Amino acid sequence: MKRKPWAALAALLALMLMLAACGGQSGGGANGGDTVPAGEGGASAEGGKADPVTIRFSWWGSGPRHEATLAAIEKYMELNPYVKVEAEYMGFDGYSKKLATQFAGDSAPDLFQYVNSFNDQLGDYLMDLKQAEIDTSTFPESALRDFATYEDKLIFIPTGQDTFGAIYNEAFFEKHGIPQDKSWTWDSLIEIGKKVHETDPDDYLLTADIDVIEREIIIPYVTQRTGKIWINDDFTPNFTEQDLEGAYSYLLQLYENGVMEPFGNSTAFVGKMEQNPKWVNGEIGMLFDYAGAFGKYEQSVSGASISIGPFPEHPDAKQSANPITAGTGFAINDSSKVKEETAKLLDWLVNDPEAAVILNTQRGIPASGKALEALGASGQLKPEIKAAVEYAGTRTALPITVLSDNASIRVAHEDAIQKVIYKKLTPQQGAAEAMANIKEKLEELKAEAR
Repeated sequence: MKRKPWAALAALLALMLMLAACGGQSGGGANGGDTVPAGEGGASAEGGKADPVTIRFSWWGSGPRHEATLAAIEKYMELNPYVKVEAEYMGFDGYSKKLATQFAGDSAPDLFQYVNSFNDQLGDYLMDLKQAEIDTSTFPESALRDFATYEDKLIFIPTGQDTFGAIYNEAFFEKHGIPQDKSWTWDSLIEIGKKVHETDPDDYLLTADIDVIEREIIIPYVTQRTGKIWINDDFTPNFTEQDLEGAYSYLLQLYENGVMEPFGNSTAFVGKMEQNPKWVNGEIGMLFDYAGAFGKYEQSVSGASISIGPFPEHPDAKQSANPITAGTGFAINDSSKVKEETAKLLDWLVNDPEAAVILNTQRGIPASGKALEALGASGQLKPEIKAAVEYAGTRTALPITVLSDNASIRVAHEDAIQKVIYKKLTPQQGAAEAMANIKEKLEELKAEAR
């Protein structure tokens, strides 16, 4: 396997250092670990006696995901007392930077949560899981082919399937007379959100961090109208400056009409909006996120009923821009000294019925048929999540390709969006700058791909 030169990875690290703030808290587990050298760990050939094995396992998420994953680890170690799993967990902010730093320093964990937008940077350093003893027979073939395959290698096992939804507070809707079965358009968000804020200046219909603004407002606003994927496979943008200018003008209307919480207040909660005091206190009515994240929003608002509604669409939308995705999963470090035992743990996490019930939907609705059946039988699959995915499945949607979700392109785009929000650029100027930035990044990626 041809790997990227370390100089290229160093450049990546420089980029990621700019990309990610130093948020999040690390969980337990030493960075260095005490991984058992090759051939020393795992089940012994003599009498089934097993030698101790240590597996380092890292992931990102919030409290409920951490708690569920730690509980699953405890169960696995109970079932396999010769295995010690060292947990390393944090928020998403800074996760990719930390992972890239660990790979550059040859200290990456054995098993880790992965998303296919990391492919260009880390895909070459992952084990081909076709070589591992992992049961992939119950996974949708499209999930493995369209999301988890990189250069003919199966580089991660999807942990869930998911889709965007409008997660809302039922009491807030009742207070402002908003029907719970409301089918949102982008224009109706402004119409109703303006009334909400005029009725109670402390209340906002929406909140969003910069990632959500770029991924779940600007891009869908454009691609629902164009009916095209965001970035072509030939490294060219599939939208115009005029498309961007229109979306940026719409975004400013959300702020100027009091529909969306001021950006300066919400930006402190990137990737952890469930901790936003205005959401916790019931002063935010709705936010956009993956349906699988429903649990953390439900748990963060004590005593309130939280639900999920359809994602907004233009009345004349050519596609929903809200496909069912399976781009997140677990990957194994190709340099791990305990790949065989790590693969056993991975297989247990994604396929075992007991693990499915413990992990619930903290990483989306299980992509494994075995896990999905077990979770459904347990009665723990929330109907709101199931309904959101089923609704998305009824809508025509183009896939979110890896290139369209590339981290460096997204950062280049987000930089221009923030300048528009802070009125440093007009929507027209912002669109011009964003287009230039995105094209520059695409040329860099194209050169790296040659």
